[in-house]
Amino acid sequence: MSENEEKHWYAARTRANQELAIRERLEEKKIEYYLPTRIVNRKLSDRIKKVEIPVISNIIFIKTSKNHAYELINIHGLKISYLQDFAARSILIVPEKQMNDFMRIMKLPPDDVDQHNENFEPGDKVRVIRGPLSGIEGEMIRLEGRTHVLLRLLDLIVVSVKIPKNYLEKI
Repeated sequence: MSENEEKHWYAARTRANQELAIRERLEEKKIEYYLPTRIVNRKLSDRIKKVEIPVISNIIFIKTSKNHAYELINIHGLKISYLQDFAARSILIVPEKQMNDFMRIMKLPPDDVDQHNENFEPGDKVRVIRGPLSGIEGEMIRLEGRTHVLLRLLDLIVVSVKIPKNYLEKI
């Protein structure tokens, strides 16, 4: 299988508030994607309604081949653009392990995960060795006196999860 036909995860930028519509189009075409969402209460003029919103604004992850990724824009007319890897002069590939770790963390209850957009100083590289997140690698930091592990996804998003120190090992 050539490089252009091998499936990878790509981060695609959508227009404002179009993530759910893009998700529907990908489902119609039976294309694998990942769009982390959460349910929030929105106050309308006469009532409160539960609505689904994306965790990361204007980003959806698509698993497809490089050729098909471009076809989604050029032939199928999806209003997306892919994040670029300027060093490789190509669209950015999200490594499979990072994507799997990110999806596992997004399944945790929202109270256990904090999303951070600010930059952190590099800390100790750690691997979770016990518990439901065993195998996930990240950086250890301390926030508010508790141990947290950071997972960075290609400078797109940083999430932290509270994990006891005895569940970690230094890499």
